[in-house]
Amino acid sequence: MVTNFVTDTIHFTYAPSGHILIQAKMNGSKKSYPFILDSGASNFVFSNFPQGDSLENNVFGIGIGSKGNVFIKKIKEIDSLQIGNLTFVELSANKIDFDSDCSEGIYGIIGTGVMYHLVWQIDFEQQFIVVAKEVNNLTLSNNKIVIPLHENKYSHHLSAYIKFSALKKSKEILIDLGNSGSLTFKEEVLLVDSLDLKCKEISGSARKGLGQDDKIKGGEKYYLLDSLLFNRTSFFVKDMPISTSPKGLNLLGLGFFKKYRTTISWADKKIILEPYEHEQNFIWSTLGFSTRYDNELNKVVVASVTDSTAAYRAGLPLGAEVVSINGIIFSDLSSYCDYKSAKLLPDTVNVTIKESNYNKEYTLVKEPIFN
Repeated sequence: MVTNFVTDTIHFTYAPSGHILIQAKMNGSKKSYPFILDSGASNFVFSNFPQGDSLENNVFGIGIGSKGNVFIKKIKEIDSLQIGNLTFVELSANKIDFDSDCSEGIYGIIGTGVMYHLVWQIDFEQQFIVVAKEVNNLTLSNNKIVIPLHENKYSHHLSAYIKFSALKKSKEILIDLGNSGSLTFKEEVLLVDSLDLKCKEISGSARKGLGQDDKIKGGEKYYLLDSLLFNRTSFFVKDMPISTSPKGLNLLGLGFFKKYRTTISWADKKIILEPYEHEQNFIWSTLGFSTRYDNELNKVVVASVTDSTAAYRAGLPLGAEVVSINGIIFSDLSSYCDYKSAKLLPDTVNVTIKESNYNKEYTLVKEPIFN
């Protein structure tokens, strides 16, 4: 990094998927492009990036994952990257194809290769990030919560250690801004410890993280933890829903951090949480189904249905074509992306499904994922 500064403020927006988007300029370009900010990934340039062909030719390098796994990867050399008033030089990024719903206007991921140089204070309510060289340059409230972290010295991924109330041993979780859920775990963690928890199964795929396959089916569930404790602190949260799958990773994501102004410091190996409210409620309200765009059929389809929810009780058919939601007709991918980019749906929603040779309308009302 070459910029001399104390702090800088970067405004952000949200992608249709819910991920953080920040504007970045590459190699002296006057035009900026939206990139996902992700503390759980390396730097990536997507194949749709207009300047991709002008980057240094592909070379092979050694990649090291968040778990220390070593692999060979193709990389692009980036001479300079400008974010706000900050300029980074001599960076590298993986170039990949990225095929996800409504991602055509997103051109890459700014990950640990950039983030570990600085301190990032993310204000989710005001939608801006204050970037600093040191935590002491930031304003922090008196009710702040400080959680110690561990850094993977190779990949620069950050992780914390937590315990569920009934667990005998602590579990490591990755700090992952690229995961739009609250907390995800590999299901065997819960099964090994024989925890007696409320559970709801998900039919289909309730995709949450970057790089996961929309079409993977089966095995996903929601559980309700009575409490979640962070090691080496007195901090804990109550009634935390957790999503699991047989091959899932242990991730702490945006659904958790959005309850706090969140400061992440690699140099200090800590994360600082400042609550927006006196008490945090992590139990969200849901209609009980999700959708995705099927590129082969050129249709919006029901991607998942969660047990014991409004969609489940109404008999919403998994895999069926979704014609419209609240009068918004899905004629193509563009209309679906406009819907995904809109504000949250009201509590009562009308969903029109194509069944055989006729359309059927379902009226669904949101309810807590767990009572």
